[in-house]
Amino acid sequence: MGLDLSTVKQVLSVQSVSEGCLPLTPYVTFPKEQWPCDDKGLVTDFHALPDKLMQIVQSNNWYWWCDAQFVPFKDISLFTASSVYEPRPDRRWSHVSHMPNGKVVLYQLWSPDRIECNIYSRTNSTVFPRVCPHPLGELVAYCGTGEVVIMSDNGDPLYSRSRDLTNAVHVYCTVANNGISFACLKRGMGVFFLEHHHLDSTMMIHDTIRCNQICKEFVPLKTGNDCVACKFSPNSKQIAVSISTGILFVVKRCRLEKVCIICPDMIEQRLSSAESFDYDPRFPSEVLSLATKDNFIYTIHIPTADQLCSTQTVDLVDCLIYSHDGCLIAAGFHNFNITVYSSQDLAPFHEISMSSLCQDIVRVQRDYPSVLHLSFSQNAEHLASTSSDGHVRLWRIERMFSLQELCRDRILQSIPVYKVKQLNSIPDKIKDFIVYKYF
Repeated sequence: MGLDLSTVKQVLSVQSVSEGCLPLTPYVTFPKEQWPCDDKGLVTDFHALPDKLMQIVQSNNWYWWCDAQFVPFKDISLFTASSVYEPRPDRRWSHVSHMPNGKVVLYQLWSPDRIECNIYSRTNSTVFPRVCPHPLGELVAYCGTGEVVIMSDNGDPLYSRSRDLTNAVHVYCTVANNGISFACLKRGMGVFFLEHHHLDSTMMIHDTIRCNQICKEFVPLKTGNDCVACKFSPNSKQIAVSISTGILFVVKRCRLEKVCIICPDMIEQRLSSAESFDYDPRFPSEVLSLATKDNFIYTIHIPTADQLCSTQTVDLVDCLIYSHDGCLIAAGFHNFNITVYSSQDLAPFHEISMSSLCQDIVRVQRDYPSVLHLSFSQNAEHLASTSSDGHVRLWRIERMFSLQELCRDRILQSIPVYKVKQLNSIPDKIKDFIVYKYF
């Protein structure tokens, strides 16, 4: 890690908008022989904010908003960010004084006796923090105070964009699989703006729209405590946008033209939370799974509005993600438990009882997530979770790997991931399988 910024920009300058962006380094698997797990599958449990930054004694009434995401093709590395709040009913939440907010941290999990922690001292945020690792693996995007930033793993900013004349606040950002398309949600002037950027030398804005032009109900809460999200489709050509009031719509990347409103039009129920949807990575943009407020998970085919499969759940889903191979779907529930489903038929594949670890939490805000974010390792053998107690937990998911999948891991560990495409002796179909390309 630690590529020169000029090298990164040079790589992105020749990146095709229609191809996936791949790391310049080999795949690093998680050293599970160094990390035993308990009978619940828990590998490790630590606070998103390092102890050295914890300046006052914690209160059980605090609400932690934190995120942890695996670095692409580096299963030992997790980017995290966290903020802590004192919830206030019907008012804007206040940050806990004397505590850092939005601090980005990179954890390297070599072994229980060797956990490296790199704190990015210049990072902070006034919004619910989130980290978005770049497909190259050397960069991370986040919404900071007064700007949105893409920085290297050394903490040096590669791209940044400050507030414009609207003074709208950057609240959410995401990077497409092609590595050069970038989307950002901003809140200001009583509306949400969606921006599409191109990561060239200046991070130029290509298009911008007001979200209420797509769906008139997509507007900020008066308290300013909204949760929003946006995600690119696997082929980087569409963007799905959501808000905690239950709306989910899709627009084209180019010109941000409306494709459809999924919730509450295509699916009559509201989305259960802003993060409770994800695209199936095995399809360009047609298949998406989502959870609704009536305790159902659906997998839908967007062009035809067909429901491919569905299942009823015991509680509201706070967040939902696919594994990189598209075979598994993980859902974090409001009761702090996690279920991993088979994406084929939404049958339960693995259960994680995290609620027993969170008994001391006073749930003062039932309308806000308990399980905030989930992240699969590259081979989906491990799952990282963050919850409103401020903890990052790493779980082992017992899987049976095929010989092809084991060979894939070995090849990716042998050469830089991007060089797989240069292996002339291997058929294109096999090369696509090795780098998790399915269309």
